[in-house]
Amino acid sequence: MNFEVVNGVRYRLVLDEAVVIRQEASEVLGLNRVGARILELIAQGRSEEEMIATLAAEFDVRPGDLRVDVAQFIQELVEAAGIVQPQGADDVPGDQAG
Repeated sequence: MNFEVVNGVRYRLVLDEAVVIRQEASEVLGLNRVGARILELIAQGRSEEEMIATLAAEFDVRPGDLRVDVAQFIQELVEAAGIVQPQGADDVPGDQAG
């Protein structure tokens, strides 16, 4: 499954971390180096498998060790933080130009 950054969420990379702003909730959150990289990969449209492969190469970790951690972190970004959502969640059925 692919995910996307929720409309109204902005982030900036600052050194190895990310500052995330949820505009509607007037919240500012911080993400560490790995969390910032995951958010960046989500914004690039990468699938979970692509993220795992990229992170494994960049951080010299086995993909199997990352699988559960990445899935749990993405779940937190979706459910607890409201920063990302499944891709296309904002799409309205029948709302296509034709």
